[in-house]
Amino acid sequence: MKTAGKIITIVLVSVSTGLSGQGPVVNIHMQGEGFGHFADQVEEQTGMRVYYRSEWFGDKVFTWMADSIDLSGAMSHLLRGTGLHFNILPFGALVILPENRLQMELPGLISGNGDRTGSSAWTGYLDTKSGQYLVGTRPEQIARTIVVGESRNGPVRSVARVMGKLTSMETGEPVAGATMVDLGSGQGAVSDQNGNISMALKPGIHSMRFSFIGMEQVEVTMDVRSDGDFTLEMHPAVIALDEVRILGEQYRDINTTDIGVERFSMGSLKQLPVFMGERDVIKISRLLPGITSAGEASVGVNVRGGNVDQNIFYINRIPVYNTSHLFGFFSAFNSDIIRDFSIYKGNVPVNYGGRLSSVFNIATRKGNNRIYTAHAGISPVSAHATFEGPIRKDHSAFLISGRSSYSDWILNRMEDPRIRDSDAFFYDFAGSLNFQPDLKNAFNIFYYQSYDEFRYSDLSDYDYSNRGGSFNWEHNLSPALSSRLTAASSFYRFSNLDKSEVSRAYSHEYMLNHNELVAEFTWVPALKHRVEFGSNLIYYRLDRGVVEPSGEMSIRTRVDLGMEEALEGSLFIGDNLVLLPWLSIYGGLRYSYYTLLGPRTVMLYDADRQRSESSIVDSLSFGSWQPVIFDSGPEFRSAVNIKTGDNTSFKISFNQMRQYLFMLSNTVTVAPTDQWKLSDYYIDPQTGYQLTGGAYHIFPDRGISGSVEFYYKYSKDIVEYRDGADFINSPLTETAVLQGTQNAMGAEVMLQKSSGRLDGWISYTFSLSEMLVRGGRDFESINNGSPYPSNFDRPHVLNVVANYHLSRRFTVASNVVYMTGRPVTYPTSLYYIKGIAYIDYFARNQFRIPDYFRIDLSFNIEGNLKADKLLHSTWSLNVYNLLGRNNPQSIYFRPHEYYIQGYSFSVIGVPVLTVSWNLKLGNYESQ
Repeated sequence: MKTAGKIITIVLVSVSTGLSGQGPVVNIHMQGEGFGHFADQVEEQTGMRVYYRSEWFGDKVFTWMADSIDLSGAMSHLLRGTGLHFNILPFGALVILPENRLQMELPGLISGNGDRTGSSAWTGYLDTKSGQYLVGTRPEQIARTIVVGESRNGPVRSVARVMGKLTSMETGEPVAGATMVDLGSGQGAVSDQNGNISMALKPGIHSMRFSFIGMEQVEVTMDVRSDGDFTLEMHPAVIALDEVRILGEQYRDINTTDIGVERFSMGSLKQLPVFMGERDVIKISRLLPGITSAGEASVGVNVRGGNVDQNIFYINRIPVYNTSHLFGFFSAFNSDIIRDFSIYKGNVPVNYGGRLSSVFNIATRKGNNRIYTAHAGISPVSAHATFEGPIRKDHSAFLISGRSSYSDWILNRMEDPRIRDSDAFFYDFAGSLNFQPDLKNAFNIFYYQSYDEFRYSDLSDYDYSNRGGSFNWEHNLSPALSSRLTAASSFYRFSNLDKSEVSRAYSHEYMLNHNELVAEFTWVPALKHRVEFGSNLIYYRLDRGVVEPSGEMSIRTRVDLGMEEALEGSLFIGDNLVLLPWLSIYGGLRYSYYTLLGPRTVMLYDADRQRSESSIVDSLSFGSWQPVIFDSGPEFRSAVNIKTGDNTSFKISFNQMRQYLFMLSNTVTVAPTDQWKLSDYYIDPQTGYQLTGGAYHIFPDRGISGSVEFYYKYSKDIVEYRDGADFINSPLTETAVLQGTQNAMGAEVMLQKSSGRLDGWISYTFSLSEMLVRGGRDFESINNGSPYPSNFDRPHVLNVVANYHLSRRFTVASNVVYMTGRPVTYPTSLYYIKGIAYIDYFARNQFRIPDYFRIDLSFNIEGNLKADKLLHSTWSLNVYNLLGRNNPQSIYFRPHEYYIQGYSFSVIGVPVLTVSWNLKLGNYESQ
């Protein structure tokens, strides 16, 4: 009798349904038998050959009685604790080895002309006449095996939760937006902004593919044994000019329920023409369908006919309330640090809210945790520099970036004489610390600041700034559940000294503070099922400031505009489920609430008269932190994706949003003196409803994708302003505003090419946006209670973006932009009463300024392509407004003695030629 020390008996009890899979199935009948008996059963039942050495198993015996068992699952349990690994080969062999060193396929072939062919093209010998030869054993070409989880005693679970971390081999930074696909089932997942990716898989052997634009595609064998995690490094790709580029983002349009979503990485946009040497994510977004602006020097964007204040901008979860430098000429976001940005204008995820039209989410790079590196550059407008590197290699990194301007010479070239006599200066700064002590935790601290000052001739002085910080903690509670906790603070201020009229000169300072806590959770309970839930809470503090007379000659009265405080919060849950291979659905609910807090005094008005100081009849007083109003309501989000093939899908979505904050502005072009204002006793929160449908198709052989989306938006309680509204002479905002409804509808067409020497996109938008303000009395209506085009109605918008790659070093790029002119109101007559001129006007917004048309051109030159070099530089020659067209920004009118004179104002009416130079440590491929 053998000693107990030499006998290892493994008793496995299971049911066939628990271990069924997609591989070969076997019946196992062993009672105290060795592994050789099991191998004989496999060969007899499947026809496979089993390769192993008997000494690897020694005296181990197995007891297992079960039918219809998945071979992969059975092998995982038989080999647990042995240090052995197995591979099931496609030609009918089961190979057992002590290490994961089996190469699953021959390396690819390289032909004499440099074209690569896959191993499937190999016929058993090499054709020397065609110049083919073996690449060799490049490590990245050898099939890798990743073991996830541990083999354990007991029944096998039907599903294992697999969680991974994807990083760049070169920088150690997370790879966000990469796809992981199970080639057997077709199931896929996408990594988040921290490179985390998760999927529910059946235990066993899986062939997995990892892809990301600009990275080499990776295929691995994944041995899933139980819940667990893994890490994977992805290598930057060197893409040949005639090679079809990865269509990951386009296939995302086909496979997900996302609709009305635009995503870009800065790497994919680096060849686009730039304005005065500055690459600008806001200006790039205006080249996309459904997104426009008021003109050249304008702040923010208008999305699907909405106002500028209906969009929220985040940078690492910090809300930014003024996104411009130099009154909209440039973005306040330094492109050096941007990793990618997303725009949600259709189906907005439930973890975002607070604005009716869109969410702009900008994610920055987290810093290189492998090596120290630097970037720098100069342009006609500014100089910028970025420095980054590891704190503790592979675990923590820092990033510091700054930009400063010297832009006065640009103002000196403008047509307007007052602008030529002006001065401007701006800067921005960002810093980041990123820590990842282990696979389950990641911490990020981010700080951002921007500042502008501007002297407009001798008429006025402005300065405004953004400042904010965020702390983010990501934690994997289990392979199926992860959390993200964020604390963010944003501070915005502006000051203005107006000297245009000596007798009315004044100074004014405004401040807004936004503090927010966010808790987000992601749960993957089963295959193709993803649930996101959480909550957020915002504390607002607005100091609208005091308008003070400036100078001894000013007779202006001092006005205290008051202070406001409020709380806004939400609870949300969203469920993304793949019901069938061709059908996926998304359903979400966000319940938001809002309360305006005291101290506050609310004026009561005579109901039969227009609100004004003269119609006040009483007042209400509220103490500190006493609720003045409370408002809440649901925000439903839903979407359906129907695939009619691998390359075609149709989608429909419904989106509901609520907005508790708006901007006081009585001009179409947003000015730095425009004030953000909270909903209050008289001004109700705004609510929007949007229905979107779309069709999407990919031509993979040509690298072309196309889409068409239709939308209809209905919004209520939209804030509009009475004629001549003034927001600095009285704290009683309710006397200057009215609220109405907005209807917007449109069609957006996008055709994108991502391969070959010529790439880019063409987008066309047809849209209508109409306002209606109709109250019970004449003084509660605008335009006599009749509908009128909104200030941002542009029926036709066409954008063409083209890049032609002459070689890897030389690229020519061009933009073509066309927009219908926006609406304006024209005067009808001029008359005098007691020597004072009065003007009558036509109905509101019944005319339009001339159409907008612009062509830009850019020529980019990369430095040499040597791999071993210390520095790499890039030159860019740009021409903005190539045709020198005068595109009117606005039209205004002035009364003369017997007539009204019209004037048009154009910001840039000449071609602007600029040259910029950028420098970085490393070679062409360095990040």
